[in-house]
Amino acid sequence: MVQPEQVSLMAHQHIQVYLDGKEALSDNDVTAVLRLSQHLRVFGLLSAVGYVNQANAQGGEVRGRTVPVWESLLGQLINEQNPPARADLMRRVVEMARNQPSQYMQTWRKSLVLANHWNFWARAYSEA
Repeated sequence: MVQPEQVSLMAHQHIQVYLDGKEALSDNDVTAVLRLSQHLRVFGLLSAVGYVNQANAQGGEVRGRTVPVWESLLGQLINEQNPPARADLMRRVVEMARNQPSQYMQTWRKSLVLANHWNFWARAYSEA
């Protein structure tokens, strides 16, 4: 269980992992973080990982900008040390929702708390 005072540090580390040596996030990256926060609140964790995993024939610029950010942050949410790839991320969250609903709800709540901090740190590391 994560202590409240550790959440901001954890979110900062997640953003640092996504940055992967870059000094700043692009405006598109920041927007993707903000969209993830909104998606988690409105549709939930399962829907967010479904969006990351889906094979979208349309592709598109928005999806191309969004998926890498979401995959990084959601993967770290599930396993900070070894974030799962898209398909494994989806499989793990589906299994959790099906077989361990209380753990799924706890993880979703954790994502909602982290999302506020992801938003803060994404803005703090933005190019602007």
